[in-house]
Amino acid sequence: MKLNKWLLTGLISFPLLFSCTTVRISEVKEYNKSEFTFGTNKTALLVSSDEVLLKEFTKTFGKKYKEKEDFIKEFDSLLVTTLKNESVFGTIKTEKSRDLVSNDSFIFNLEQQKKVDSLFTNATTDYLIRIVRYEITNSIQGNPGMMMPMAGGGMGMMGGGQSESCIVNSHFQIYDIKSKKKVLDFVSKGSGSVVFFAFESALNSAIDNSIKNATIYLKTGNIKF
Repeated sequence: MKLNKWLLTGLISFPLLFSCTTVRISEVKEYNKSEFTFGTNKTALLVSSDEVLLKEFTKTFGKKYKEKEDFIKEFDSLLVTTLKNESVFGTIKTEKSRDLVSNDSFIFNLEQQKKVDSLFTNATTDYLIRIVRYEITNSIQGNPGMMMPMAGGGMGMMGGGQSESCIVNSHFQIYDIKSKKKVLDFVSKGSGSVVFFAFESALNSAIDNSIKNATIYLKTGNIKF
């Protein structure tokens, strides 16, 4: 009878465990209020910032990449491939210049504004994708336990348990080229669990998931999934 109770509890909790969703997108500008449309008939120009904020995983990052530029090139290449494979855009061009690109004119001097105006004027795509910044940090789940007296004397750590994940947050802004208006503004959070001290694998998973989650958002507008 006791076994049946445990089986029943497991059957009830099983669908709940796998039906839960997590917030993976932080919206600055709401998708549902935007005029953004995607499809293989849409084209985009990708321009990335050189701002990479390394809050955690600094040693792992240093082993994998000689320069921050190497990380940006890898991220952008994976992003372009994913967006095309998922039919978000049919064609994506990349702008090698790292000049700041935005349509928020109040943060520009005259020279910068001329560069931005020229970019919008000369672009032949439907959208401009600007990655404002990349952030690499971590997350600790669980609790460290409690100090308790041991049977043989002294104190010891009892209970608890912690796990670490690598987090990659990528901040996207998407502009309509014709109107020069920002249509989307969001941060995509990607997470990768550290298993058996495989820190580089966790970083790679976090990068992939940040890109994957951004792609899902662009197609659905969902922030939880």
